[in-house]
Amino acid sequence: MKIEGKNLIIGFICFLIVFMVTAQIKTIYRSESDIISIKNENELRDEITQWRDYYDAATARINELNAKISEYQASATKDDEATKLIKDELDRVKMLAGLVAVKGQGIIITLDDTKALEKIAIDAGYYDPNVYVIHDSDLAMVVNELRAAGAEAISINGQRITGNSEIRCIGPQVLINGIRMTAPFKISAIGDSKNLRASLTLRGGIIDSIKSANIDVSIEEQEEIIIPAYEKTLNYQYATEVEGGAK
Repeated sequence: MKIEGKNLIIGFICFLIVFMVTAQIKTIYRSESDIISIKNENELRDEITQWRDYYDAATARINELNAKISEYQASATKDDEATKLIKDELDRVKMLAGLVAVKGQGIIITLDDTKALEKIAIDAGYYDPNVYVIHDSDLAMVVNELRAAGAEAISINGQRITGNSEIRCIGPQVLINGIRMTAPFKISAIGDSKNLRASLTLRGGIIDSIKSANIDVSIEEQEEIIIPAYEKTLNYQYATEVEGGAK
């Protein structure tokens, strides 16, 4: 009986020890689980905060880039407008300088000295090819009269007349823009056709003077005349721009 009683006591004590150890283990496990849960939650919260910071930084950068794009677009628009103004001004200057072909209403004056030369040959009894009637001065007077009447573009036998054009006699020929020409001379002028014709046909004017030398003259008004561009290269060796403009 004593032995059985001791065994019961020992068994009970073992049971208590096992129970207490088991309870302790569960408590430790639960504590560790709670710690892990708290740790995971904190890490997740930190990660969310980090990604939010990334998002805010990315959003700020996108806004900054959009602002720069808008600035570049506005600048490009201004540049396009400035470029267009420069191009328009360049086109206008080229037209005034005669460097582009132009078209418009105007008149065509034809000067032909064939009959006058024939008469001279008949009167002299022979034909001299060095004899000519239309002079550079005749052509220059017609050109100047047309300019005074408002002609915006002029050509002679397809050669554009500009401030750099020469009109001068070379023997029986006339040199215009370095090209030798003979009659007939066809002078084309763009402008108000009525005013141009009226200016040339004034009584005692240029045409009457030319006709007095037995030169045939015809004037034709046209709705559209095409005048080519000045083809020679413009080079200035000695002239340079004055800074601030001339006084």
